[in-house]
Amino acid sequence: MTKYFSLNLKSILVNPHLIFWSIVFVEFWVFMWAYIFSVNIPEVEEAVREYLSLAYGSLIVISLSSVSITISQSLIYSSKSIKLVTKYTRLSPSKFLIENFTSSFTVLIIISMIMFASTIGVFWNKFGMLILPKNVLGLAAITVLSAIFIYAISAFLSLLLVLLRAPKSASFITFIPMMLSFIAYSSLWVDFQIGAYISPFNCISSLCYHYFSGKQPLTGAFFMLSNGKPMDVTLTIVSLIIWTLFLLILAVVMLRKIKGVGIEEIELV
Repeated sequence: MTKYFSLNLKSILVNPHLIFWSIVFVEFWVFMWAYIFSVNIPEVEEAVREYLSLAYGSLIVISLSSVSITISQSLIYSSKSIKLVTKYTRLSPSKFLIENFTSSFTVLIIISMIMFASTIGVFWNKFGMLILPKNVLGLAAITVLSAIFIYAISAFLSLLLVLLRAPKSASFITFIPMMLSFIAYSSLWVDFQIGAYISPFNCISSLCYHYFSGKQPLTGAFFMLSNGKPMDVTLTIVSLIIWTLFLLILAVVMLRKIKGVGIEEIELV
């Protein structure tokens, strides 16, 4: 690893937008789920486990998607230097992407661990029960896959923006993952049907719920009288893997083609 790894890791971790939107903002909703929305949840372990699993699966997607904003913005701002560094040094486009991925992936895992610990801790304090995942290894594997996907879509969107020479759209483009994560959040009330497999954000939420609760995820409408249909876990995992690989391949291809844009051209809010 070069010095770029540590510099990028530090710049993302201490970014105030990441600290607020990925941790503080989502932690507020963790407390809301535990202390406000749970008034009708019986203090029975299985009921609390299922409720906690829904909360974690829904909020972890929003938290990780918030991190993607910082990752995308860092790639956009450094696009000009990326072209020069990968052209005139030994840091090839592939090596750059590996180091950028590794540092960003580390941040995503750290945020995931914070959300995992805080959710369990807050619910433990509220219900007096230490609820742990039914399948720890499964949840860990999905967390890793989710982090890779979030990086892949972040890299894809930012590099696409640079490639199309549309820096003024950066404010909108970088927020797309977060907007999609809130759409996935709406599956608590809306049955997405086949769309539950198409949306990678919904796949993440459903798989986290499945491995935490040990129950079959649904296509949506968890809080409605008429629930969605049970989802095929294997098909859900395959869908998320396909999305991840597809976006990563596109990111590598675009990285070789970008010319970069100057900071003065970028309008980020």
